Amino acid sequence: MIPDDVYVHQTVEGDAEAFNELVNRHHSKIYGLAYRMLGNPEDAADATQETFLEAYKSIKAFRFQSQFGTWLYSIGINTCQQYIRKSQSHERKLAAYSREAEVDGTVSETDSPERAVVSTERSEMVQGAIDRLPQKQREVVTLYYMQHLKYREIAEILKCSEGTVASRLNQALKNLKRKLSKYYLLEGGS
Repeated sequence: MIPDDVYVHQTVEGDAEAFNELVNRHHSKIYGLAYRMLGNPEDAADATQETFLEAYKSIKAFRFQSQFGTWLYSIGINTCQQYIRKSQSHERKLAAYSREAEVDGTVSETDSPERAVVSTERSEMVQGAIDRLPQKQREVVTLYYMQHLKYREIAEILKCSEGTVASRLNQALKNLKRKLSKYYLLEGGS
């Protein structure tokens, strides 16, 4: 597979098809990030498009000090933060975070309807707890658990230290445990 850097160089030289290849490679990751941060497919699609538009306009500023994907995540996070700041409602903040079945197709055809309902209820409960996390903790949880990035990559994207990433993630997990403990006690710890 041709490295992203080759396509970046070709894009800088005016090759639009090279940028299309970068879009094809990274679209689902950026859309997933936007969907989890913004909570609905329309805003996620718009934010994804704006992310790639901004990346295209700024590609000459890319300095190859990080991976293209890391740089693109930074633009995606900033775009989503702008959407969140503009939004007055909570329904635009991470509403789809735990609806992995919709995004990733994780509900198996062999699952019984009862299992699917229980899974959906748990996902909604987790979603509610994540929705109530402070923004910086939601970002770290999204990038680490949903986008599967390493601390180093998250630190680059959020322009903070790896220690800060670890601290935010640790605090987010404590907050989630506290918020969800009541639900899981009612369910008998399952």
